[in-house]
Amino acid sequence: MSQWLSMGGHGFFIWSSYGMLALALVIEIMVLRRSRRSASDRVRAMRADAKQP
Repeated sequence: MSQWLSMGGHGFFIWSSYGMLALALVIEIMVLRRSRRSASDRVRAMRADAKQP
């Protein structure tokens, strides 16, 4: 098992790359959710303004 994790001496670079990819994906999902929430809030505000005389 330890040989598989070390991957011929390159394990640190390989596993850190996987870690950075996972971190980037989590950050991307958080940014997309925030953007979607912001867009929804703007649409709600625009609709509320349109209803007022």
